[in-house]
Amino acid sequence: MKRFRLIAIFVLTATIIISAHEGKEHKKTISEAMPDTIIVVGKDTFAINGKAVNKSVLKQEPVVEKEPEFVLKPGEQIFAHLHNKMVHFPIALTLVAFLFSLLNIKRRDYDLVIKILLGLSFVVAIAAFFTGNIQLAPFIGDPKEWLANIHRLTGIISSILILLWGASLFIERIKKYSWVIGLIVVAAILITGFLGGVLAH
Repeated sequence: MKRFRLIAIFVLTATIIISAHEGKEHKKTISEAMPDTIIVVGKDTFAINGKAVNKSVLKQEPVVEKEPEFVLKPGEQIFAHLHNKMVHFPIALTLVAFLFSLLNIKRRDYDLVIKILLGLSFVVAIAAFFTGNIQLAPFIGDPKEWLANIHRLTGIISSILILLWGASLFIERIKKYSWVIGLIVVAAILITGFLGGVLAH
C-alpha cells in the first residue's frame, strides 16, 4: 500500500510539473538566445561570432584612397574664385594709403600718391563686390548665409567709405583731417576681410 501511494504521488507530481511547462518557451542559453554575428568584407565572410574564418582576408592591407595629385592650370584657375583673389588688393591699397596719410599729416607731400592708391582701391573694391555676388549663391540656404550677407554689407560700406576718403582729399577745409576717415576705412575693411576669411575657411 505504501508503495502504491509513493508511485501515485510520483506520477501526480510528474504530471503537474510537465503540464505546468506545456506551451511555455524554455529559457535559452546565451549562445542559443543571441543570433550569430557575421562580419563580411567585400564578398568574403571575415568572421562568425568573433572567430576568423577567412585567413586571406586578415592578411589584406587596408585600402587607403589617395587624393589625386594637384595640377596647376593657370589659364583655368586665374578666373576661378575671382572674388577671393581680388579682395586682397583693396585691403593692401587702403592700408598703404593710410600709412601715407599719417606721413602726410605734417609734410603734405603724398596727396597724389594717396589719391592714386584710393582710386585703385575703389575700382578693385567694386569689382570685388560684383565677383562676390557671383560667389554668394552657394551660401543661400547654408548656415553661414547670414554671415555672407553681413560680409556683403560691410563690403558695400567699405567701398563707400573709400570713395568718401578719396573725395575728402579734394576739399581743402577737411583735407588735413582725411586721415581720420582713413582710420575708419581701415577698420571697416579689416572687419570685412575678417568676415570673408571666416566664410572662405
